[in-house]
Amino acid sequence: MDGIWVVYLFLALFPGLIAFAAIYKYFEVRRASSWPSVPGRVVVSQPQRRDVNAVGGSSETDDTEVRNFANVVYEYKIASTTYRCDRVSIGENNGNFEVAETLARYPVGKQVTVYYNPNERGEAVLERELPSWLWKAAAGVVLGLGAIIIFAIFGLKGLGHLVAATIPNAGKAPFVTACIGFALLFGLVVFAFTRVAAQAKRWPTAAGRIETSFVTPYQLRNRSTGESTPRLETRYRPNIVYGYDVAGVHYRGDKVSYFGRGANSADIAQEVVARYPVGTQLTVHYNPQNPSESAIDPRIPLGLYFFYLVPVIVLTIGYLAAR
Repeated sequence: MDGIWVVYLFLALFPGLIAFAAIYKYFEVRRASSWPSVPGRVVVSQPQRRDVNAVGGSSETDDTEVRNFANVVYEYKIASTTYRCDRVSIGENNGNFEVAETLARYPVGKQVTVYYNPNERGEAVLERELPSWLWKAAAGVVLGLGAIIIFAIFGLKGLGHLVAATIPNAGKAPFVTACIGFALLFGLVVFAFTRVAAQAKRWPTAAGRIETSFVTPYQLRNRSTGESTPRLETRYRPNIVYGYDVAGVHYRGDKVSYFGRGANSADIAQEVVARYPVGTQLTVHYNPQNPSESAIDPRIPLGLYFFYLVPVIVLTIGYLAAR
């Protein structure tokens, strides 16, 4: 029983972290709300490509991916000193988000109000209020994960009683219940992936051009059971970067497939690179809701459908155990 509660506490960690991040950001907004303001002027406003960590800053790999940012730089003067800053919002900007919208709000030469930290005058923002949808999204994620945890605690327990009263081999009820729960969860995840990928196939297209094409090695830290320090493994991926324009904004992407850029052996990566030499003209599929998100080939890999066999196999095992 104690082990079950450890699992529940582990699941509760995810909504807890999101709630903590929202509270931390709230106090950061409160801190910025008292900052004084000065007039400023936008001096740079253009899309910018940046190579960022491929897994959100994880220390497990040094692999990077291409993301698009709205590079808005503004000047402001305090006393006799002129400062430059490129932070637009108090929120975190991880890239590939509202690039065109931000550039449209802050064209070069626009007069703006700059809010600066009186204790660190080089720290400033143009927008010190977080968008309302961000709070709603955080609340929705926390409530959704909380509902899943409550279902895991009470729903699976009720399902277990139902299974025990139904199957011939009642002693296997916990195992059969676990099989049903895993099959449902795994099937929903696969269904969500295929649904999103199917939508990507209907994305609009734009003319693009390959700007970079070569094989990139990167390090992956693999920590095996019983090892005190992780082992470094060298992996390879095709570093294919393409450029395309949507509504007058130049974007860059590095996804060949919708499901990623591919990271395999050096030979496989070289085969992909050979198909997309620098200068190749191609058609890029982009997300109309967020043109920063794109892929060269958004087709659903056939291998994805084979994942549907996993819940079928698990349910079959559960059925045999119940008999």
